[in-house]
Amino acid sequence: MKKGKINIEFDDVIGIEKPSELTKKEHDNIREYRRNLYEKRSSKDKLDDILTSFRFTLSNYAEKENPKDIILLGQFFNSLFSQINIKKGRFAEYIEISSGNINKYFSGERKFNIDHALKLEKMFSVHAETFLEIQIKNDLLKAKNYHKGKYDNYKLEDLLSD
Repeated sequence: MKKGKINIEFDDVIGIEKPSELTKKEHDNIREYRRNLYEKRSSKDKLDDILTSFRFTLSNYAEKENPKDIILLGQFFNSLFSQINIKKGRFAEYIEISSGNINKYFSGERKFNIDHALKLEKMFSVHAETFLEIQIKNDLLKAKNYHKGKYDNYKLEDLLSD
């Protein structure tokens, strides 16, 4: 325990010794066991897990107040598509974006519109608002970082003082 700080671990309070560290062999055995469990699952179950993770990751990012890094919708989709083997061109065609422009959407140069968001909502069971919130959040974060201090002089008190 460090001086000046209270640092009591739950195990210390109830008198249980801390478990020993696992060996590399034990870690490897656990990884192999989990891999075997995963491989025995159906394709549908695997897809459901991937989509659940995708939904959670989007939602978590959308709700995060001040994320350290900006994550574009395209980055979320690139990760998902690599896991479930969807080609960007096929995706673009399916949601009616020209295949020549899909990279602009994925890089944030172009924005998914409400029509796209509604299609994505149906495809991935994620509220359309979440997709649009992420784009707006990213635009605000970029503007705040780019224009640091630019808006500091705008105060309601200045208007009320006249």
